[in-house]
Amino acid sequence: MHYQGSKVPLSEKNSGFKSAGMPLRSPWGSRYGTVSGRGEKKEEKSFSFSVFTSDSKPETKPVGTHYAFYRPGATAGAATFPEAGSGLKKLFGNRNSSETSSAFKEKKWKTPSLSWDVLKFLRWSSVVVLLVLAGWWGKQRAMGALQDSSNLKLAKVMVEGAHYLTQDEVLKTANLAAGDGMFKVDLKDLSQNLKKLSWVDQVFVERRLPSSILISIRERKPLALLDNGSLYGVDKDGRILSPSDALLNQDLPLISGVSFNAGAVGTTQTAQVLKPALDFFSFMAKKDNVLAHDVSEVNLSEPESLKVTFINGTQVTFNTTVSDTDLKRMALVLGDLNEKGKKASTMDFRYRDMAFVRTR
Repeated sequence: MHYQGSKVPLSEKNSGFKSAGMPLRSPWGSRYGTVSGRGEKKEEKSFSFSVFTSDSKPETKPVGTHYAFYRPGATAGAATFPEAGSGLKKLFGNRNSSETSSAFKEKKWKTPSLSWDVLKFLRWSSVVVLLVLAGWWGKQRAMGALQDSSNLKLAKVMVEGAHYLTQDEVLKTANLAAGDGMFKVDLKDLSQNLKKLSWVDQVFVERRLPSSILISIRERKPLALLDNGSLYGVDKDGRILSPSDALLNQDLPLISGVSFNAGAVGTTQTAQVLKPALDFFSFMAKKDNVLAHDVSEVNLSEPESLKVTFINGTQVTFNTTVSDTDLKRMALVLGDLNEKGKKASTMDFRYRDMAFVRTR
């Protein structure tokens, strides 16, 4: 390897300081020219050098502020160095160039834009909301116009499905008066008021233009009568039903020995007290429907016992829970008395291994 220009061996290039008047050389290149023995500065000469081999063309490197160190015997490949700051450029880019500056501006945060599907959904949602509001407003205007119409006045109230309830009781609860505006009657409130009647199971109210309202009622079905000074009805759930003249014409058994106040009417407050009698009716209807129809009264005055009176006047006492065994024992006793030509007055089957029977 040789310096460009004079062919001086590379080993002599960094030989240190020579005698006075000889060039002063350092590993960083020659900054000064020749220096006299007295340290006088000579005229500064700038120069550059390049390293090359005989097989390759000389490559001229620009003189910059970065220097490379050469060692004797080094190859051409070892003399190449990356450009200073290239690592930082890879990370941050060249902020000084116009191309990098424009690319950096394009990477700024942008507000995410709504997709077309979202915009379409919002648009149609707004249309639906507007249509609903317009329909509601139009309905209110139409109802207002109908309410103010002098030609649509209530003239007749029709009641159907009432048997234990009288029509007067229904109309009194409905509180409707002739001449009321047909569309001023709130059908929902009217239905709620009618459901307060103890006999009402379901109710249906309908406007029949131009001047009628129909009230259709489905009443509860009584399972027995309840004696509390007056005769009340009792359904299968133990709900007490208000007195009705129609109850007197029903062939229903009577439950006695239970007292309650007026606030219990229309509720199931006494259902637990009435449960032994209600269970007995259901049991008899499943086991022997003919015998069930012969039951006249069930008395609950004594705790833990059921006093049943049949239509022939025979009184039979059971435990509160009647079983198949109790009915079989009663059938055996009645059969034996019938063969002997006797009739039982009272029978008591509350004991497991015996029955007390009184004849008449």
